[in-house]
Amino acid sequence: MKIIEVDEELYQYIASHTQSIGESASDILRRLLHLPSLNIRSVALDLSDKTENIDRSLSLQQETASIYSESTVNQQTAQPQEEIVTQQIQVVERAEPDAELDVSKQSDAADLMILLDTPEFKQESKAVVRFLTILSGLYKLNNDAFTQAIRSENVQGRTRVYFAQDEQTLLDAGNHTKPKQIPDCPHWVITNNNSGRKMIMLEGVMREMGFDEKTIDYVKNAFVADN
Repeated sequence: MKIIEVDEELYQYIASHTQSIGESASDILRRLLHLPSLNIRSVALDLSDKTENIDRSLSLQQETASIYSESTVNQQTAQPQEEIVTQQIQVVERAEPDAELDVSKQSDAADLMILLDTPEFKQESKAVVRFLTILSGLYKLNNDAFTQAIRSENVQGRTRVYFAQDEQTLLDAGNHTKPKQIPDCPHWVITNNNSGRKMIMLEGVMREMGFDEKTIDYVKNAFVADN
């Protein structure tokens, strides 16, 4: 898959043509351009300048292949070139994990933004439904990271329990907590707090999951829109 940069106006146009939750930008463009769909999960459009790491990794891989090819033709210089190949491969192996992490996080951010740009979410007037929808989306993006995030001391309240794996735990934690199960998720959350507290909870969960400030601000603005 290739990664491209688009301006904000073009991104909003693509997102406005989403037909289902979780539909990738690549799938949307294929439909708009009347191209056949692929049965693979497309990498989302790049949202930052972090793809420089990927470009450097690919360049190193190409240099490694070139050096290795020359070493097989000229056996007299094979030993020095083998040492260079080993060094280059080590550099590539160290670079690839960070690059893959950046792409994964950018893909998660793009999928989350597409969810928030759907007509269903934009037309929802109830803050609690928006709150639960965002939490559900975060869980679907990364089950393990979400579960670890809601157990963090930075997310759970100092005197109250905000998240739990069952309703009774939240009922026992205080009066009128109004616990609700997060859609398509095994976890429960209290909902009797105001929109400001819900926003703080969303921000805490996203920060623990490793989202950047730009994505967090986008989600916060989407949550409070028209509320």
